[in-house]
Amino acid sequence: MKTHTSKPDEDLGSIAAKFGLPSWKYLYQLNKDKIGDNPDLLKEGTVLKIPQWDSTGGDEKIEAKGVSALDYTDGLRYRYPWVAVSITLADKSRIKLPDFAEDRELVIRSTTTKEIILKRTIKKADEFEALLPDIENIIIGIDGFPLEIDGKMHCHPNDEF
Repeated sequence: MKTHTSKPDEDLGSIAAKFGLPSWKYLYQLNKDKIGDNPDLLKEGTVLKIPQWDSTGGDEKIEAKGVSALDYTDGLRYRYPWVAVSITLADKSRIKLPDFAEDRELVIRSTTTKEIILKRTIKKADEFEALLPDIENIIIGIDGFPLEIDGKMHCHPNDEF
């Protein structure tokens, strides 16, 4: 089985993408004993087992029988457009921040359309899990709490930082 040693700025999502896995959740389930209860707090230097993943769509098995899979789908291929996202607020040492004293509004919006994709109230620093579209073009804002994610500042629509 392949292994990978986590680097300072990696998370399970980026490692899963690097190895062609459809979700970070497979990595987490396989390595939960090393990672602990919170998948967002991956420590640098953690040696992870990488699952063997069959990235084929199964089309070749159908085609081996002399039939094209696309004949049954009018040429369309399916791709799940949403990405599972889990966020834990942590400091630069990946230590989980304390929970908020009171509820805070979390807003996720598109950077291209400015549309609000998700709005919810959170109190805990590790309370957020969701399915989101196109995670490259979103802003995650927590009321009164600026975030830096991969060197990019994120803030709530009501805040100016």
